[in-house]
Amino acid sequence: MNTQQIQKQLVAKIYKNKKIPDDGEILKLKQLNHPNIVQIYDVYENEKDVIVIMEKCQSSLKNELKLKKEYAEIELLCFLSQILKGYNYLKNQGLEINELKPSNIMIDDNEMIKLSNYGMKYLYNYSVVDIRPYAAPEVFFSNLQTDAKNIYSVIMCQDIIQLGLIMYQLIFQQLPFSLKQNGDVIVFLQKIKKTKLSIPKNKFQKLTDMITEMIVYDHEVRIDIEKLGNILFQNFKRGSRRISSIQPIAAKADDYLYF
Repeated sequence: MNTQQIQKQLVAKIYKNKKIPDDGEILKLKQLNHPNIVQIYDVYENEKDVIVIMEKCQSSLKNELKLKKEYAEIELLCFLSQILKGYNYLKNQGLEINELKPSNIMIDDNEMIKLSNYGMKYLYNYSVVDIRPYAAPEVFFSNLQTDAKNIYSVIMCQDIIQLGLIMYQLIFQQLPFSLKQNGDVIVFLQKIKKTKLSIPKNKFQKLTDMITEMIVYDHEVRIDIEKLGNILFQNFKRGSRRISSIQPIAAKADDYLYF
């Protein structure tokens, strides 16, 4: 790693008792370059840990949500569009993000959204008692066959519901279920299996309509990533008075509304 050529602040993330990825995977990760992913500069190994050197971001969506801020529609659209851009880039590189959740969505000094914790899937694991509020129903009740032919479509279906829950939380400052007990997530998923998600009235009707298609129990009925992008393009067109008149979350947010 040539530190003289790097103009960004870096941070090291340590994974305990893990095996280092092979040289080919490390090279691929270092070659990735997109404004909506956290850039990885190098991967090292000591006697028992893996150390990933990556760009440092000022905050995360998890921290942003703690502020319980009310967002304008343009800000919500920019969040969604930038997440999808980073997501599609990783997908096209044959990589997946390790669970789409607020702690894996970073915000840099320019208020750009960046996805982190992608690739190197075996560095991440969960115990059976972990609470995973953003996990899809398939994670808990899966009978899906995840062979080489359909594994990516299954993963994308799971990511869509996770993204829907994030958007819901951005609008309402809370998830559509309680987290007081470990079983609350399961109860919620069983509820939307029987009846369509009911969303409180709000001023973002088109976004709400999208979210109701994202937070769906049946992965075959759930909206897919391509249709979601098309809805964004058709309903929130560049140059509309409603969008252009609102101060965006990033300096050129209007540029991030399209794929």
